Amino acid sequence: MDFPTLMIISLAAGLCTLAGALSMFMKRNWSDRSLSLFLGLAAGVMTAVILFDMLPSALAYSQWKSTLAGAAAGILFMLLNHERLTGRFANAPSITSLGYVIMVGIAIHDLPEGIAIALGAELQVRTAWIIALGISLHNIPEGMAIAAPLLVGQVPRRRILLQILLVALVTPLGTFCGKMLIDLLPGLMPGMLGLACGIMAFIVLVNLWPEARIRDERSCVQGFWLGVIIIFLATFV
Repeated sequence: MDFPTLMIISLAAGLCTLAGALSMFMKRNWSDRSLSLFLGLAAGVMTAVILFDMLPSALAYSQWKSTLAGAAAGILFMLLNHERLTGRFANAPSITSLGYVIMVGIAIHDLPEGIAIALGAELQVRTAWIIALGISLHNIPEGMAIAAPLLVGQVPRRRILLQILLVALVTPLGTFCGKMLIDLLPGLMPGMLGLACGIMAFIVLVNLWPEARIRDERSCVQGFWLGVIIIFLATFV
């Protein structure tokens, strides 16, 4: 696959995050049940991406120590920076702060996803397309998960779109970096995937799940399993 085509499919996959956010603008009034459903969906999506996509990809390199070290580093990073990430929005409603924490976590994990597209292209063209399709499908609910709490927190829609557009550009940035790093540092990928897994696991356990359960436990569970099913189908079907 030539480099311009590779970047185009990566950009399209990233922009699906923006498409997910746009779909949320159609709904104006948010109940605790609706918000809990989408927060649970985000938790399910992140959990499934870790279990079905990122960890297996990392462990396929047979460098499990690097993967575990990366995951531990990701959790430690979030523990040390959690107050800093949320403190910037201390004067904003807690739900708005949560939206920005989700945004940061998704942006960080989009980088190795973009790298994965680049790695797939090194194997065969079809592999890159399949990886990009899978990323596209789960980027849609991720965009919804970012937009939902920000909309509830009454963040201006234009600002939400601009910020999520920046998040969407992280995927092609990862692809570009991946293309550059494949030959230079091929052993870096397991650790990077582990780092993203640790960050995502922290967000699910410390931010998403508790916030969703408080609002409506039943909707939270329903959203969680819906997210898991979406990523399962995108990965294995």
